[in-house]
Amino acid sequence: MSVNNKYLTDKQIQDAYIFIDGTFNKSTEFDHGLFSEWLTLKTILDDESEEVEVAKVNLYLFNGDQVDFYEAADSIDGRQEFIASKLLNVFQIDPLSRIAIIDNLYINSENATAKTKIKLLNEQILPYLYARGFEYAAFLNASICEGSRLEHETTDNAFENEILMIREIGESERWGEGVNLVDLEEYKS
Repeated sequence: MSVNNKYLTDKQIQDAYIFIDGTFNKSTEFDHGLFSEWLTLKTILDDESEEVEVAKVNLYLFNGDQVDFYEAADSIDGRQEFIASKLLNVFQIDPLSRIAIIDNLYINSENATAKTKIKLLNEQILPYLYARGFEYAAFLNASICEGSRLEHETTDNAFENEILMIREIGESERWGEGVNLVDLEEYKS
């Protein structure tokens, strides 16, 4: 019997052993230092022998030693340029750093809550990025949660209590435009 990933519960996802597959593409615009990567988070549930896709993550990976971070982010789209601008001008990170922007975290299950997204982010994606040698991970609130006000509050609470990060939402910006910065040194084991 095949498992339908659209109906996985929070408990099934949170208790599962997760493994990651990924594919990446080199930028056609820059010779070095910019890649896009799609991660697929999978598991095998109970006695099932087939893999079940739990989530997908779209990343943009920048090596500041090889590419101008702001220029490369701006070449992708306005959303990445917005994040890069905040990272450089508000958070004042070193533009020569290795930076991962999480563009989208999508959970396949219709039953999964924001808590499950935060758990996958904290226990799978951020440690993966640290292991790959990235110094920072950044993302918009909307990259993780686009749901209701209650989901926004749950996400805010989880961000403040479970993941060490710096957050910035400008006075004129909506909740989804809040930029979050994680120093991946926190994931050193």
